[in-house]
Amino acid sequence: MLRLIKVLIVALVLSSASWFSGNASANFSYEVHTLNKYHFSTPPGLRSKVEFWKKIYSEYSTKHAVVHDIKNLDVIYEVVYLGEKPLSRRARERKLEKTKKKYRNILRKIGKTKDKTKLKGEEKRVFALVKKDFYKASRNIRAQLGQKDRFREGIERSGLYNKEIKRIFKEFNLPEELSVLPHVESSFQIGAYSSAGAAGIWQFTRGTGRLFMRVGYDVDERRDPILASYAAAKLLKKNFKSIGSWPLAITAYNHGLQGMKRAKKRVGNDIVKVIDKYKSRTFGFASRNFYAEFLAALHVVRNQNRYFPNLAIKKPVRRVSFALPDYIHVRTAMDYFDMTRDEIADANPSLRRPVLNGEKRIPKGFVFQAPVRKIDNLVARYGQIPQKVKYGSQLRSKWYTVRRGNTLSGIALRFGTTVRSLKSFNNLGRRNRIYVGQVLQLPRGKSRRQPTFQLAKLGPSQYSTRIVSYKVRRHDNLSKIAKRFDTDVNHLTRINRFRNPDSLFPGQKIKVPRREVIDEKVKLASNSVKNKKFKLSVNRSKVSKSSATTKNSTKIKTAVPPGTLQVARNSTDRINRNRPAFKPVSFSPGGNSDSLVGTITVDFDETLSHYAEWSRQSVKELRRMNRIGKRGGIVANDNIRVNFSRTRPGNFEEKRQEYHKAIQEDFFNNFEISKLSIRSVEKGETLWEICNEIYTIPLWLLSSYNTDKDIKSLAVGEPIVIPVIIPKDKSA
Repeated sequence: MLRLIKVLIVALVLSSASWFSGNASANFSYEVHTLNKYHFSTPPGLRSKVEFWKKIYSEYSTKHAVVHDIKNLDVIYEVVYLGEKPLSRRARERKLEKTKKKYRNILRKIGKTKDKTKLKGEEKRVFALVKKDFYKASRNIRAQLGQKDRFREGIERSGLYNKEIKRIFKEFNLPEELSVLPHVESSFQIGAYSSAGAAGIWQFTRGTGRLFMRVGYDVDERRDPILASYAAAKLLKKNFKSIGSWPLAITAYNHGLQGMKRAKKRVGNDIVKVIDKYKSRTFGFASRNFYAEFLAALHVVRNQNRYFPNLAIKKPVRRVSFALPDYIHVRTAMDYFDMTRDEIADANPSLRRPVLNGEKRIPKGFVFQAPVRKIDNLVARYGQIPQKVKYGSQLRSKWYTVRRGNTLSGIALRFGTTVRSLKSFNNLGRRNRIYVGQVLQLPRGKSRRQPTFQLAKLGPSQYSTRIVSYKVRRHDNLSKIAKRFDTDVNHLTRINRFRNPDSLFPGQKIKVPRREVIDEKVKLASNSVKNKKFKLSVNRSKVSKSSATTKNSTKIKTAVPPGTLQVARNSTDRINRNRPAFKPVSFSPGGNSDSLVGTITVDFDETLSHYAEWSRQSVKELRRMNRIGKRGGIVANDNIRVNFSRTRPGNFEEKRQEYHKAIQEDFFNNFEISKLSIRSVEKGETLWEICNEIYTIPLWLLSSYNTDKDIKSLAVGEPIVIPVIIPKDKSA
């Protein structure tokens, strides 16, 4: 009997163990993660989402839009037919908004109805779909455009690159299923661009793309499917090694690696829990559904013949390639490679419009490609190109990034073009609206003319030149630096041995020529200004170094006729002596008798945060007191009201004085004034343009040398004094 009991116990243990192991493998097999092998099965918690995206990819075309619930994708209110003719985005949104508004009203009506049995028709159908939380559901209505026709086209286009992409992923020891991601991102469209600035079949943003590829105005490797595939393999491998989960690594491709690290830390490694429970402002609908979209696309691709019969999959084009040892013009490539401009663009998708239009050269080191049917030997063809049409540097950029204070008329004047041409080249509307950071294409034209008044350059016998180090600042370029140090771009390129003169970055140390005056006599050159309002006559001036010049000051003596511009004898002392440049605080009683409200005139480099710190109040209080919105700011010469109930005005002014002195001391510890330049204000110029783009000097410094002028409203032709600064040689 005892023996029988033992046998039964053993049998029971073995059967339970086999049952548990079988179920465990069935439920958790997809949780086993390795770098190159992973079973991409659909977790039970994502089945409804995956099924929804299967329908989007295989049932509904771009002629249909699915109106659904954001969180529960099982709830589909209506499939809206948009018509045979494609609608504009605005027209499509108007049509869908009517449908969404209709269902919002129905859901709110259901929520108000106490007796649900009285519901009829459409209301009864919607009630059966939603069942509860009707007011919440009314805020979660969304419309998704169908993708069936685009997905089919993507499968046909993928034949051009799919074999090579799988080879790349195999080379990086990654699962070949990841090659399906371009279907989700772009449907394999090379020229795809998103509203966020993502480009190419892998939809890399500029910031992420620069980590793995070359992204510039001449070459954008995000547009090259093969080069971008290498970058995608590196990024996905990096994501997996950091997170250790393929579902999270794939989601990180959309949401970002750091965001998914935070999600894993808060919720765990389970993708279902992450999607359901992780809360973040940036973890929206696209990120929550990205892995489900990938699984749906993978299923459709694996069963493509069932979903899309009679596919015409394109075959890959065999190409030859050659790394160019020089810069060449696109016209030269067309002539000697016997290719049209369109053929070059098709074979080299990473070449951007400035290169193809001839505004920039094909860069040195670029891997030029051509179809085998067109050229069998690129090296031999390149050897036929004369040396005189091979170049060692790039053409000057014909693009401009808008900075604060810029106007279309000022930019047009600077680059020798018209406002109409700028608007035409950049597809700008009737309003002359531009924004900071906007990149404008510049038509060909002359550069701006030189300032009307400036100091004459010293002769060879009057100075000695030596090479010093200069740290590149924000918004610097070679042209600006060359003007600052009285040299030219070619000289800077030669002494620094730049391979790419356009690739300066803040903090970079470069070599610049510094001229030291050995003769005290400097001639001040002047040109006549044809302006009735302003007249300036300038005679000889003397500039000498004083023996009393300290480490933080530079003495400049000038002789200017009476009635003309008066220049400071000692720049540093004068500036410090005239501080505070700001107007004293004026007071008026506030709403409470115990508090005082002062009116302050904003000076340069002052912000609301400074006023909040000095007056011991919050920025929010200052904004509310002055009726300044969240995105609003302050500029010099604005009047700001400040509450002085928590500090004395004297303490406020003392902190304000210390702040401005610290700015000046820091400036004169690093820079010195080499000369004074007198120029007239030209049409379209702004204060910000003069300070930041032409001379790169602080606003307070320009204001200190022009105390008799209203710096905020300069008139055309008005002469102003420009202190030209150079970095101090700290090695001396």
